[in-house]
Amino acid sequence: MGGSASQSGAADGSHLLLTLTNDRDGFDETRLAVLRLLAPHDPSAQLLFNVELILEESLMNVIWHAFPDKEAHPITLNVRVEAEDIVMRFEDDGIAFDPLLAPAPTPPTSIDKAVPGGLGLMLVRKFARSVAYERHAGRNCLTVRVARS
Repeated sequence: MGGSASQSGAADGSHLLLTLTNDRDGFDETRLAVLRLLAPHDPSAQLLFNVELILEESLMNVIWHAFPDKEAHPITLNVRVEAEDIVMRFEDDGIAFDPLLAPAPTPPTSIDKAVPGGLGLMLVRKFARSVAYERHAGRNCLTVRVARS
């Protein structure tokens, strides 16, 4: 993400389009751009929590898992503020992965067997109104709707 992020937005302040690279370093810059988009729309604390959680889990999954070649790849983030929802669309040219087909994590049988991580997809499903995935023209396209109320 870092210095190679480019950004554009609609004149009405309801749309943000970012092109990032698969690099963790610029995540905070991306998060802040999304928060700036939402600020004039009087978001609740719960909405901000949901959006930030989904944004981080979705982008980090792409950054960590989608590109085994470790080369730089573009990731497109399109965020729209609609009357009822915040809509986030993530697109990348990484390996095909449909998060809707991923099984729910198995809870550990003891604290000793618990390992960090592995709960991101479950959290995205929990805090989103809807999650949709398609593979189109060699690209993963994940659309997440988050209820504004």
